[in-house]
Amino acid sequence: MKNNKEIKQETQDWMRKHASYFTHAVTLTMKQSREVMTTKGLTRQYLTEIEAKENLRQFIRFLNAIVYGNAAKRFCASIHVIPVMEGIATDKQLHYHCMIGNFREGADEALIDSAIRTAWLKTDFGNTQINIQPLTPEGWIDYITKEIGIGDADNVDYDNVHIPKD
Repeated sequence: MKNNKEIKQETQDWMRKHASYFTHAVTLTMKQSREVMTTKGLTRQYLTEIEAKENLRQFIRFLNAIVYGNAAKRFCASIHVIPVMEGIATDKQLHYHCMIGNFREGADEALIDSAIRTAWLKTDFGNTQINIQPLTPEGWIDYITKEIGIGDADNVDYDNVHIPKD
């Protein structure tokens, strides 16, 4: 059985292998709860790991629609993303660090920034603290994998990974 250091190293190596597909380092914060109207009235839904993953899935759908329009559905055009959830085994609030790329050719930084912010704020748990930077793979990969192995947490949200097929 692999130890936490080996798991972290293999995860970082896998990310480095795909780093050329990504252009942006993005941090997305989430509201830790939201009000929901049910048949029994207004209630509070708390963010869990499951809701966080669904929220990111929703974000990717919205972002693809903004970036690619109908081509997202018709031709399976998609942004590339490697999302890492932080706060699973620590006392931090759940949030995502992502490597994102494959924006439409000709999309400038203002358009990319606007698309990411708009898509995130449309999600159920999307919060206003959003940080978007040009990707420097080496430092970013080290940063986003810092919690891998803590409390047996596998922080990479593999359900929401979108990378080109090799």
